[in-house]
Amino acid sequence: MRSAEITAEPAETRQLSLSFLRPSRSAVIGTLAVLAFLVLWQIAPGIGWVNGRFTSRPTEVFLAAIDIFRNDNFLYHARISLTEFVAGFALAIVVSIPLGVLLGTSKIARYLIDPPLMALYIAPTLVLLPIMVIWLGIDMAPKIAVVFLGAVFPIVLNTMAGMSEADPKFLRMARSFGATRFDIFARVLVPGSLPALLTGLRLAVGRAVLGVIVGELFVSQAGIGYQLNLYGSAMRIDRLLVYALIVSAFGYTLTVMVRSVENKVRDWRSK
Repeated sequence: MRSAEITAEPAETRQLSLSFLRPSRSAVIGTLAVLAFLVLWQIAPGIGWVNGRFTSRPTEVFLAAIDIFRNDNFLYHARISLTEFVAGFALAIVVSIPLGVLLGTSKIARYLIDPPLMALYIAPTLVLLPIMVIWLGIDMAPKIAVVFLGAVFPIVLNTMAGMSEADPKFLRMARSFGATRFDIFARVLVPGSLPALLTGLRLAVGRAVLGVIVGELFVSQAGIGYQLNLYGSAMRIDRLLVYALIVSAFGYTLTVMVRSVENKVRDWRSK
């Protein structure tokens, strides 16, 4: 009996390790879909389905990427855009989380701050960009402000919703056991609002990345957005697509990272 258990364990271990190595059906389907798209994209200009001048090809984009990484001072432009993104996003987090907590826990604050906040949220960022340039100049400051305005509202609104929509049963239970207002805030409101806060961060990432690019498209002498504008004006579609793919990959990576933390928090709360 003991020998049978010993021989069974390696078999189970091998089966478990093979299950990790075996790709999922969704991954296989997604990979095949991407490969099919790349093949279609490669052959479509050659057979006349699309104009190759405006669509380029994967091979041309790949060669353009190699040339950009070697000769286009890519790290300098990436550093400029990354600095603007980090500064604006960090400032948005510092401002929006306390503001969302205040609006979610105080009705008086909601009555006073919510109307102008919603008016500023509805206003398009592009409308405010010329004003920011007049106020802040043409250096990094207006781009950081655009990133800040793009990221601050999703975090504020989701944090406010998470704080104001706490489960009444938990609140009554905490009060019945004599919990203070700080205990209710720290042990009930904060854990209950974490999923909403992380959802706001995930939404803010996309708006912040878009804010960097939009700001650099209109007011910049360097950065990824500046390069997009430069190659778009010169009709260099291959180089334009390289920078567009880099922006998409950066935003997607950050979104996946925040989503993974969000899923872990949901699993933790369910336990």
